[in-house]
Amino acid sequence: MPATLNQAFSRLSFSHQFMLAIFAILAIGMASIGTWMGRQIETSAVNRAAAISAVYVESILATQFHDWPSVGTLGAESHDALDHLFVEGPLSRKVVSFKLWDADGRIVYSNNHSQLGLRFPIDGLLAAAFKGALQARMSNLDEADNLTEKNRWQRLLEVYVPARVGSQGKVISVAEFYLYSENLERDISTAQQRSWVFVAIVTLAIYLLLFGLVRRASLTIHDQQRDLRQQLQQLRSALEDNDRMREQVHKAGESTTTLNEEFLIRVAADLHDGPAQAIAFALMRFDEFAAAFQNCASSPSGAAQDFRNIHDALQSSLRDVRKISAGLAMPGIAELSLADTARRAIDDFERMSGQTVRADIDEILDKAPLAVKITVYRLLQESLNNCWRHAPGSSPQVSMHQAECEVLITIADHGAGFDFQAAAVSGRLGLNFMRERVRLLGGIFEVDSAPGRGTCIRARLPLSANEITHA
Repeated sequence: MPATLNQAFSRLSFSHQFMLAIFAILAIGMASIGTWMGRQIETSAVNRAAAISAVYVESILATQFHDWPSVGTLGAESHDALDHLFVEGPLSRKVVSFKLWDADGRIVYSNNHSQLGLRFPIDGLLAAAFKGALQARMSNLDEADNLTEKNRWQRLLEVYVPARVGSQGKVISVAEFYLYSENLERDISTAQQRSWVFVAIVTLAIYLLLFGLVRRASLTIHDQQRDLRQQLQQLRSALEDNDRMREQVHKAGESTTTLNEEFLIRVAADLHDGPAQAIAFALMRFDEFAAAFQNCASSPSGAAQDFRNIHDALQSSLRDVRKISAGLAMPGIAELSLADTARRAIDDFERMSGQTVRADIDEILDKAPLAVKITVYRLLQESLNNCWRHAPGSSPQVSMHQAECEVLITIADHGAGFDFQAAAVSGRLGLNFMRERVRLLGGIFEVDSAPGRGTCIRARLPLSANEITHA
C-alpha cells in the first residue's frame, strides 16, 4: 500500500505534490496551535474565575480564623458560621462543596459533615496550595476525597485557596471549594471555537497564498518545460538531419573513392591501349625505317647516332607510359582482408623499387569497407613512393594496428625530411591527395617532418560503415 501511494504521489505535478505536503504541514500546525490556544483559553478562564472567587473566600476566612493559631482547631462558632454561609446561606447555590484542610491532611470543615475528620495524603494541587500558591482546575472528580461530589456531578471547577495568618502570611490551612462549571465551560467552549475559527481562517489564507505562489511558479516551470521539449524536439530533428547528411557524405565519399579508382583504371587502360600501343607501333616501324635507311649509300654521317637516340627516347617513353599505367591500375583487393591489402601495397612497392620495407601489421585487421581498403592501399603506395624518391637508401617503416573501431597507420623514414608548412603552401599534390582521401572517409591525417630528421605520416581511419557515417 505505501508503495502504491508513493507511485501515485510521484505521478502528480510538482505544484500538486507541494500543495499536498504543505496542506499536511499546515493541518498539523493548525491542530497544534488550536489545541495550544484552547488550553491557554481554558487555563486563563479557570484562573480568572478562581482568582475572583478566591478573593471572596479569603475575606470570609480572614474573619473566621481569629482563634485558629491559639486553639489549633476550628471552634464551634466558626463551624456554625461556615455552615451558615455554605450550607444554609446564598453561597450554597454557587459553592457546591467546601472543605477546609489543616497541615496534616485532615478535613477540619466540610459542608458535607460526613467528611469531617477524614485524613488524606497531601499531594498534587493541595500540596502546592500549602506552599502558598492559588490553584485551580476543571476537575473530573477522580480523587479519593471527591466520592460525594462524583455521585452528583461529572465536572466542577476546583479551587484551592491558601489561608494565611500573621504578619508573615504563614499558611495554616487550605480552603478547597467547588463551583458549578456549566457557564464557565460554555464560555470556554465559545472562546475556543472562536480561536479555532481564527486559526482556520489564518491557515486557509496562508494556504491560498502559498497555493497562488506555487501555482504561478508551476505554470512558469510548465511553460519552460514545454519550451525545452520543443527545443529538444528541434534538436533531435537537427541531429537526425545531421545523421542523414553524414550518411550521405559517407556514401558520397565511398562513391567518390570508388569512382576515382574506376577512373584511374580507365585512364590506365586508355594509356595502355592508346599511347602505349601507338608508341610500340611507332617503335617497330621506326626500326624497319632505320634498317632500310642504313642500307642507303647516300645516308648522311651521324644519322646512325640520331636513329639510336630517337630509338632510346621512344623506348623510354614506352616504359614510362607502361609504368604509369601499371601504377594507376588497382590490383584486385575486393576479396582481400585489410591486412592483406596493406601487404599487397608493400609487396608491389618492394618489387618495383627493390627496397625492403619493415612492416608491423596487426593480423586481426580483417573486414573493412572497400573504400577504406582502397584508401589504405593508395596511402601506402603514395607514401612509400615518396620515401623512394626523397629518401633513397632508407628502409621505410610501416605500422598498422587496430584501436577499437579504427585502424592506425604510420609510415616513417629516416631521410632528409622537409618543411611541412612550406610544402603545404607550395601545394604538393601527393600530400594533398592523401589528406583528401583520408578526410573523405572521416579520418585524420597528420604529417610530422622537419629538415634533417626524416618524415612520419600518421592516418586514422574508421573500420565500419557506421563509424564512417558518424566520424
